[in-house]
Amino acid sequence: MKNSISIVTAAFNECPGIISLVKHWLAFGENHPDIEAIEVIVCDDFSAIEQYDMLRLAFENNPQVIILRNEKNEGPGFSFARAIAHASHSWTLITDSDGQFPIENLDAMLPGLWSSDADIAFTYRTRKFDNWINRFGQKASNRLCNAIYGSGLHDFSCAFKLVNTALMKQLHFDARYMNYSLDHSGKLLETGRNFQEFEVKCSPAPARKRPLKAEYLRARNRLFYIVFLFFSVYLRKKRVIF
Repeated sequence: MKNSISIVTAAFNECPGIISLVKHWLAFGENHPDIEAIEVIVCDDFSAIEQYDMLRLAFENNPQVIILRNEKNEGPGFSFARAIAHASHSWTLITDSDGQFPIENLDAMLPGLWSSDADIAFTYRTRKFDNWINRFGQKASNRLCNAIYGSGLHDFSCAFKLVNTALMKQLHFDARYMNYSLDHSGKLLETGRNFQEFEVKCSPAPARKRPLKAEYLRARNRLFYIVFLFFSVYLRKKRVIF
């Protein structure tokens, strides 16, 4: 079906919130006049077994929901890639499992996207609900990644994307952990396919207090990934690597 959507997400100890979220996503798709069919693929990243069982049992008789489980904690990038591989509808919606991106954002995206020749819908947030460390890191990485690709995306690290599924499945992703949104944006830009950008509303996600060491590791890994990105793009341009 031309206008069908597979929603993919990665989850780690997100119950019971993820259960109500998936139900809301399904109800939205089933009642939307422009969406012909909808499915949800959740890749559980080795959550506590009681969390996984709660999620699995909530949808065990629902063919519209696929629950995957990693054999060990692999990271959200790995989990998203695994979920994408199971998408069966014509479009794939990538979104986080904490509810920060309301599914209703699609109302403003679908008419323009589906009436164009674009295969990719990037999105951007005008307000970000996060601590100042991550807001600064996202702003810096946005400028650096746009400089590397010679692009002008408003929000390189925004996870919420709607992409032609056939295109999405052709891509090979590198980021295993928290840089998956940068990785998705970069790989999609490399395809050279037409895209559109849409502003999306963002809600505060449940607060997660991280120790200073954890914030340092996130910032360090972001920097490592961007350095890797710079050299990989440079070497491709010089025809040193594929």
